[in-house]
Amino acid sequence: MYESRAYDRPTEFGPEPVVVLVVSGTHDVSRLAHLFNGGSPLCEHIEVGGKLTAQIARHNGGRAALKLLAHHGGPHLLERLDGGS
Repeated sequence: MYESRAYDRPTEFGPEPVVVLVVSGTHDVSRLAHLFNGGSPLCEHIEVGGKLTAQIARHNGGRAALKLLAHHGGPHLLERLDGGS
């Protein structure tokens, strides 16, 4: 089972994005360990990734993190969420 949440922690420098991911169960923990060690993502990882991205994008610090990802050559996840705008 995958549980996720994202929020901004206030700091003196502005909002700092925080992501909490809880994975429980032998099956899911083993698959997540495999993924983090270079394995290919499975359908549940992609589903959790989409949910987590939407949670991150709801917060100012999270949106800044997603913009940084795109700036560094990663995917433009905010554009995907905003419908390409």
